Amino acid sequence: MFVRRKLLIDARKAAGRTQEQVARLVGVDRTTLGKWERDESTPQPSQRSVYAEALGVTLDELDAMLSSVPQHSKQLPEWLTTYLGMEQSATMLRAHEPRAVYGLLQTPAYVEHLARGLCIPPVTDTYLRRTVDQRRYRQKRVHDGDLTLEVVQPESALHMRVGDAAVMAEQLGVMVELSELPNVTIRITTYDSGPYAARRLGDFVMMSHPWCAARVHIEGYSGGQFITNADEVEYFAAAFEHACRVALSPRQSREFLRELADTWRVRA
Repeated sequence: MFVRRKLLIDARKAAGRTQEQVARLVGVDRTTLGKWERDESTPQPSQRSVYAEALGVTLDELDAMLSSVPQHSKQLPEWLTTYLGMEQSATMLRAHEPRAVYGLLQTPAYVEHLARGLCIPPVTDTYLRRTVDQRRYRQKRVHDGDLTLEVVQPESALHMRVGDAAVMAEQLGVMVELSELPNVTIRITTYDSGPYAARRLGDFVMMSHPWCAARVHIEGYSGGQFITNADEVEYFAAAFEHACRVALSPRQSREFLRELADTWRVRA
């Protein structure tokens, strides 16, 4: 949060402009600009080009400031840039992730092997380094305690081999360590949990911000999108709560992860 605030303020001061001057150039009021600088909201994609020009930076540089993560040389898809900015200003994330270990819990080795397995054509070493660096920046708020994270992780994702057994043992061990942080809660839905509503919905992330109503992000083949309709958001919230009820408790989930890490470690 504070990294983003400092970057935007420093850029504005370096351009020799006040909040009022930048707000006038962008076409918003000073209060809105103040919220951007305080990390209480984020500019819409349609506003970013003129905002970057007012600050005297490139659009890629502004995207990096808003998301607080290093950007690739090519501009990220608009939906992903928006997501990263919203993620960085969220106070709480509640995620259901059946496909793999949830992103903000992934180790560098897991990230690297996952990217190698998912991408066609094969990714370059430069891309992998940037992806790992970006993930580390995103995870910093979790480690610092600035972000409350609740994850429901289906058991199936923990049995899928990503890399070798040593990579999996390390990944699960790190999840055990993260689950001990006061701002992180991990719940495992085992095979015995049976079918439940969130499994039908797939992967989704619920975001909470102090300056707007909760919203849900879903991602598919064509990209990601936010759901803001109150009734739909409430349905996702109910599905998440149900998943929490059928899952192992946080303490039981920690023990499950520890035992599974030992199983992978024996296989390494």
